[in-house]
Amino acid sequence: MATNNFAELKKQPYPLYKAPKPYSFDLNEDMIGMLRKEFSPEKVAGEMMDAIAGKNKEGEVKAAETFFKQMGKKWMDRTIQLADQYSDRTIEMILETVNRKGAQFLMFPLVYQRYIEIANLATQEFLKVPIVLNNKDELGYRIPKCALYAKITEKAGEDFARAMTCKHYCLTALETMQQKIETETLLSMPAETAKDKFCEFMLKKI
Repeated sequence: MATNNFAELKKQPYPLYKAPKPYSFDLNEDMIGMLRKEFSPEKVAGEMMDAIAGKNKEGEVKAAETFFKQMGKKWMDRTIQLADQYSDRTIEMILETVNRKGAQFLMFPLVYQRYIEIANLATQEFLKVPIVLNNKDELGYRIPKCALYAKITEKAGEDFARAMTCKHYCLTALETMQQKIETETLLSMPAETAKDKFCEFMLKKI
């Protein structure tokens, strides 16, 4: 009579793996709270209004562009700082993979995408960043129904919002991330909310 090897194996004792700490694949609530408090659309749009106050139309646009470039850098610097401080299992798994010998090339797009998700999920009103392209050479994502654009429209008017000075906020954030991670990419913006009802950003590894 043939031996049932599987049945025999089931009788053997085996140790249960115990995780050294509770694993969470969700974003840390304290981290999200801090980013929302510091970079909420309401707060950023309000500070933009202070920056353009008392200027003519041309001066408003230039002042807003300068403001958003400065804020974009602060936004991503703070995102990376908090993401590293309040790590979750998703980013830990990514970094474990990246840190393996010969896998450093995975910094793009894996680490890029994670920081982009944290920055936007903490400050926008959607629950998932739409990723339109993700491979070893390119990363693309969209921002639908941008909460910041809506607040700028509310506070400064539709005509001013359509100038898309806010694009410098996201573009500078991506440039800041690129400098932090030290991976060169070509950055483009194929779509803008003022024309296309959503913003789209593409990064191509050089």
